[in-house]
Amino acid sequence: MWKSNIGSPEFEQALEGSLRAVGLLAPRQGGLYVLTAHLEKVDQPYIGVNMTVTAWVRYMVTERATGKEVFDKTLAVPYTASFTDSLYGVERLRLANEGAVRASITQLIDDLFRLNIQSISMN
Repeated sequence: MWKSNIGSPEFEQALEGSLRAVGLLAPRQGGLYVLTAHLEKVDQPYIGVNMTVTAWVRYMVTERATGKEVFDKTLAVPYTASFTDSLYGVERLRLANEGAVRASITQLIDDLFRLNIQSISMN
């Protein structure tokens, strides 16, 4: 009853939408690079006033032409939804889940821009 889950389809949609929004997403087979992402683990509290969720996501980027790995990093990003965000515990947990995934994707995008990756497709 308390648990709020992040599923792979929801994570993939969020990742694709975020990459598209910042202009990094290429058509399926059109990117110079290929991104593979695995939502490995999500730590959630059972109960609490402030709900902190940490999402562990492994991101791997390879060059499409050569298969050379250019990025392989597991990000463990926490996000806290406070009592002021919602009075209901299940809603705070949902907000914390979404926030942790959003923060992870934001960190990935920052890393991709630092690597000067401009065209990526998802595997």
